[in-house]
Amino acid sequence: MVRRRAVDPEDRAPSSDKLPLLYRTLVPLTPERHQATRLQERQDYGFAASANVIPLTVDEFPVAMRHYPIVLAPGAPATPVALVGFERGKNAYVDENGQWAEGAYIPAYVRRYPFGLVRESETAERHILCADMSSTLLGEGDEGQPLFNEDGSPSDAAKRALDFCQRYTASTERTRAVMQEAQDLDLIGPSEVTISRGDRKQKVDGFALISEEKFRALDDGKLADLVRRGVSTIYAAHQMSLANFSDFGR
Repeated sequence: MVRRRAVDPEDRAPSSDKLPLLYRTLVPLTPERHQATRLQERQDYGFAASANVIPLTVDEFPVAMRHYPIVLAPGAPATPVALVGFERGKNAYVDENGQWAEGAYIPAYVRRYPFGLVRESETAERHILCADMSSTLLGEGDEGQPLFNEDGSPSDAAKRALDFCQRYTASTERTRAVMQEAQDLDLIGPSEVTISRGDRKQKVDGFALISEEKFRALDDGKLADLVRRGVSTIYAAHQMSLANFSDFGR
């Protein structure tokens, strides 16, 4: 069961359909509201225990490909995700104590939590550091690192969170550009995989892949351009990661 903190009514979430995966709230952090809030130093990934897919950025492909199948969630453009569970609603890499499997890569999306950036307005360029106030990684008392100094300025912990979120946002923008190009080239198509576990077979569908056949069919000029820009390496990492489907059958 995923553990959550009670949320102050003033920190209530917007409509749940606007929240990112895993988040229950996403509240702007201010010294007026969160002077006493502290970031706990323990590692607890229980919040991700019910997610069998985790978003990835293309910058993570070279490492993530060693551990998970990387598939694409349909969208405009498609979103790369790591498949971390055989069954919907169950993350096979998080145990009952909220610990991630030892030695397995932990996606940046998970490491960013409970923080996130939200654009100040639909037309604004400025982003605001926010947090999921239902997270047990946040609390009040003597334990953990404060998010604000006594004078109301951001603490070192808050600065590190902001820096990580900014770098993550830049990576997601690169990812969108890569996926949009793949879509424009008509390289993305639906797929399914049947996994065997003993005498049981289960079909995994609802995701998409970049077609190696369509990629090889591109004209020489476009192929050379993708190779020079390193995009073909991203496609290759995605394709090679699919060998990890065999692990789900063990």
